[in-house]
Amino acid sequence: MTPWSRPPTWRSRALDIEGFAQIGHSAVHPRHLAWARFLPEAELCRRLRRADVVVCHGGMGILGQAMRAGRPIVAVPRRGPTTARNPANDQSAFLDRLAQRYPIRICRTLSGLAGQLEELLETGPAAVEYRLGSDVPRLIGAFLAANP
Repeated sequence: MTPWSRPPTWRSRALDIEGFAQIGHSAVHPRHLAWARFLPEAELCRRLRRADVVVCHGGMGILGQAMRAGRPIVAVPRRGPTTARNPANDQSAFLDRLAQRYPIRICRTLSGLAGQLEELLETGPAAVEYRLGSDVPRLIGAFLAANP
């Protein structure tokens, strides 16, 4: 059985791009994107390396994978109450700090996503070097220390 609900890619007529979504445990199922709950890590990394642009939430895991893939990133921060199930449910502050250091675009409203993608695609998305040396743990540690 395949984990996709539709064929493995989707083409946006408005932006003339293909897309795919890994949705995790989300209750929302994309209507206009092929999707899987979780991809094997090797497949996710392969898709990220081939992507023109990566659109993701502000979680450290997916951001780290997209940055290691060297792709332009548009991040949509998850916002909401912090709960036992979602201890990092407001990702805005983390993304703000990360975007000060790296060329990550932050999309604060879903209505602005198409415009950001269109702008990024017009300039011709190219590989990005994020220089993920040892300062990432320092940045995360400083952020956590400043935001108990």
